[in-house]
Amino acid sequence: MDVKNSSPSKDRFNLLLKNADRLVSHLPQGTYSAGVDEARDIARDPWMVESLNLDPYWPKWNSPWWYFTLCMEMNYTSSIVPTSLLEHFADRVNEHYLKVFPLKQDEFPAGKDPMRHILCFCAMGTAVQILENSGINTDERIPWLRPWFERYQMADGGYNCDEAAYVRAQPRSSIVSTAPMLEALLKLQERGLSWRETEILDNGITYMLKRSLFKSICKNAPMDPEFTRLTFPRFYEYDVLRGLSLVSNWAVRFEKTLPFSAIEEALDLCCSKIRDDGQLYIERQFYADKKTPMYKDGQWTRGHDVSVFTLLKEAGPLETSSAILTTALIDVLKNLQKLDDCGLIAF
Repeated sequence: MDVKNSSPSKDRFNLLLKNADRLVSHLPQGTYSAGVDEARDIARDPWMVESLNLDPYWPKWNSPWWYFTLCMEMNYTSSIVPTSLLEHFADRVNEHYLKVFPLKQDEFPAGKDPMRHILCFCAMGTAVQILENSGINTDERIPWLRPWFERYQMADGGYNCDEAAYVRAQPRSSIVSTAPMLEALLKLQERGLSWRETEILDNGITYMLKRSLFKSICKNAPMDPEFTRLTFPRFYEYDVLRGLSLVSNWAVRFEKTLPFSAIEEALDLCCSKIRDDGQLYIERQFYADKKTPMYKDGQWTRGHDVSVFTLLKEAGPLETSSAILTTALIDVLKNLQKLDDCGLIAF
């Protein structure tokens, strides 16, 4: 990748961009073959519809929701999941969840289960992306979702799946909750955003950039040290590479200026993780050793061991190279080069 030279900060930027020459994105043939074959068979099994009818989301990590999310992250949806099944998924999301995110007890109707009937923002952003990436118009299938982007954006520009955060004296967003919502808005932009929705997206990106994509403003330290360790599959998890992908995609899509100071630390951190084989490796396996609610003996109860399907096992072993993470960093560096060529990196 050709780079230009200039001031000290520009020199630093150029040096980081040169990491593109070290990256080698490859996917060994047959790496995920067993998981793909199994997932394709399961996607056509009546169990999928039965599970969606029981609950669109639970249990972790072995219900349709997690198959759909992983297939989206791996760009396998069109080859594995039938469109008719995703349309049924959209119908179930529309039918199953409350049409509001209750912030107070009086907003929560009697007879509903807060664990099962509240759609959090991580889930909303993910569901929108799953469906829109498959060509399913969420405005038509789940019309009450789109107003949530404005209704629940906090003053700082983000979102928070903890409803208590909204009623505190100083409400604060969660970057984990915010990233999927902004990714969903960026996806919806392909069909068009209103000026207000564009402003909402810009405000959310500003929230992330002010925090250098992973740091607490008041502490000038990582919000969570885990954010500095790359993970895949992500589902709802956040890491610095996910943040870089989001803000660089936004800047290229809207021809916006990115301040180098806001992304430098995250970019340096990601580039420092390139191994000798030109790959990024999975450093964190967040889904291991968890518990989940599950439907047994006619009722939902908590505390059950999770089960993990084959494609998830194949895609996310610790300390293995990830072509998907590696490709994500390549794309970030390409985005930054495009922005620099257009004078859209501020030094």
